Amino acid sequence: MIPHRLDVDRPDDVDSTLRDARLVVMCVERANETLARECLRRGIGYVDICATAPVLAAIGRLHETAVSTAATAVLSVGLAPGLTNVLARRCVDRLPSARSVDITVLLGAGGDHGPDSVRWTVRQLGERAVRNGASSARRARTWLPGFGRRRAYAFPFSDQHTLSTTLGVPVTTRLCFDSALLTGLLFSVRATGFFSLVRRVGGDRLLSAALSGLRIGTDRFLVHAVATGGDGERVWYAAGGHQESRATAIVTAHVARRLYHGGLPSGVHHLDQLVDAKAFLDELPREHFTVYSEAAGSG
Repeated sequence: MIPHRLDVDRPDDVDSTLRDARLVVMCVERANETLARECLRRGIGYVDICATAPVLAAIGRLHETAVSTAATAVLSVGLAPGLTNVLARRCVDRLPSARSVDITVLLGAGGDHGPDSVRWTVRQLGERAVRNGASSARRARTWLPGFGRRRAYAFPFSDQHTLSTTLGVPVTTRLCFDSALLTGLLFSVRATGFFSLVRRVGGDRLLSAALSGLRIGTDRFLVHAVATGGDGERVWYAAGGHQESRATAIVTAHVARRLYHGGLPSGVHHLDQLVDAKAFLDELPREHFTVYSEAAGSG
C-alpha cells in the first residue's frame, strides 16, 4: 500500500489517484459528494464513514450513477451511523410491530477521538436537536448495560434520518458520555446557545482544540438501540467495547472487505440495507466488541 495525498479540488489529481483504484474508503468530511461521484462514475466501490445527514443525502442521490456503472457505495459505516443502524435493524427484525426506535450513543470522554471527530461534535452541539415523531423528547433516561441508567440528549447523528426511512418508524438518536458530569455540563452549556454562538463567530477550531485536551472518563463506548411496540413490548440490542476510533475502523474494514470481494448489489445503500443484522452482529470480533440483547416486556 502506497500513501498518496489527494487534493479533491484538482481534477487531474483525482483522476491520477483513482486510475488504478478498486475501492475507496472516505474517512473525513471533505468534498464527499464530489469524490463519491468520481468513484461511482468510474465503477469504483465507495465506503463512507460520514455522520452528517445532508452529506449522506447528497451521496444517496448518486444511486442511478452507481447502478449504471455496476458500482456499489456503502453509507452509514462505523459506530454511529453504522453499528447503530445494524442494531436498530435487528430490533425491528425481532419486533415487526415496532412503533418507534430510540438509539443511545455513549462515548468515552477519555478516549482518543481525533481532531476531526471532536470538531464534528462541537459543530453538532451548535445545531438544533433532531425530533422525529413520537420519539421526540430532547432527553431521556435509558438503562445501558455496564453503565446503569444514564441521561442522554437528542443529537443530530445521521442514522435517525436514514433509519426513519429504511425502517419506516420514527427514530431518535441521543448522545451521552461515560462521565455523567461532562454530559450534564456540555448539554447545559448547549442549552444557553453557547455552541451556536461559537460556530457563528468561527471559533470551532479553538474550542475543539481545548476539548481535545480533556481526559474526563475512560475509553469505553456503548451503542444501544431499543424498539418499542404499540403494546409497550420492547426489544433492545447493544454493543460496546474500548476505543471507539478503533471500533469504527474495525466495522469499516469489515464492510470494505465485503465490498472488495464483491457480491453486493450495485447502487448507493446504507449498511443496514445490505447486511443481515443478526449475522453482522455475530461476526463482530469478540475481543473488541461485547454484544448485549434483551427481548422483554415493558420494563
